[in-house]
Amino acid sequence: MMDLKLRVLIAEDTEDDALLLIRALRKGGYTPDTVRVWNAKTLSEALSRGEWDIILSDYYMPGFGGDQLIQIVRDQGIDTPIIIVSGAIGEEAAVELVKSGAQDYVMKDNLIRLVPSISRALKEAEDRKERRRAEEALKESEERYRNLIMQISEGIIIFDQRTGKIIESNEKISEIFGYTEDEIHSMTIDELIRGCIKRDAGHLVIPENTGLVEGRIHQKDGDKRDIEVSLSRISLKENPDAASAVIRDITDKKEAERTQIQALIQIDRNIEQFAILADNIRNPLQVIVGYSALSTDEITTEIVEQVNRINEIIKQLDQGWIDSDNVRRFLRRNYSIGSFEKPDYITQ
Repeated sequence: MMDLKLRVLIAEDTEDDALLLIRALRKGGYTPDTVRVWNAKTLSEALSRGEWDIILSDYYMPGFGGDQLIQIVRDQGIDTPIIIVSGAIGEEAAVELVKSGAQDYVMKDNLIRLVPSISRALKEAEDRKERRRAEEALKESEERYRNLIMQISEGIIIFDQRTGKIIESNEKISEIFGYTEDEIHSMTIDELIRGCIKRDAGHLVIPENTGLVEGRIHQKDGDKRDIEVSLSRISLKENPDAASAVIRDITDKKEAERTQIQALIQIDRNIEQFAILADNIRNPLQVIVGYSALSTDEITTEIVEQVNRINEIIKQLDQGWIDSDNVRRFLRRNYSIGSFEKPDYITQ
């Protein structure tokens, strides 16, 4: 059997009893590195010198006992496993010791239980360490996550999916909505971005693919803002049913789109008006040419030449209209500005 090194603090006023414990440890496959203490002073000194794998303590020593040892060790925040080893201890007292922080108790006349008890206590201690490490890592991760939330340039809200209660938000949210952090945290996500949150039987509905929703909100002062909301589910230690909302203020973008659409509508109207104007010019010119055909004098000939020149200009304008029409078709296809029918007189 491979020897296992073990740092053991033995609280025992009788050296012979301490040697019995050491012998039992060696017999069980351990190579113990031991220090014996017998009162509060020697215990505190030993605890200050370093970490211990296990503490074995007699239940009763003159002026000192197992219950006092447990209190001193735990008051210092030390999680080293403690096993009470006693020659005589009642069951009720033993239960109280375990409740106070001892991992187990072993009778001195039954030391065969000592090694299995130590093995179990060490395993439990390692499990507690692993759990603490995992909790600390999770806490650190969540702290980094919160710091990231505070630093990011977009508005972020963490909320409970079921109740809508807002758990966390960054400064950008206060800037977008005009509320203080306390005011925001007193609201639900449904109240804050009313119309952007949809529920099905109380459950949050997140749009497929992007999870993006656009909407309009009222700031605290009554002003309206256009926002884009990206929803996603997340899981936090303290709230596995949490969700996040990344909120962008797209008011300027929407205003630019509205201005652009108005400009395109005006262009569309101008082109239509030009088509009517060209038609109104062409028809009288055809009448002039018809009357001019009845005369052959020089003035009439010059009039016909000028009319033909005007017709050529109108044809060029027609060609420009066709080019504008192609552009307009593209704009309408991409911006959905009304319907379009080309005037009958345009030929390509």
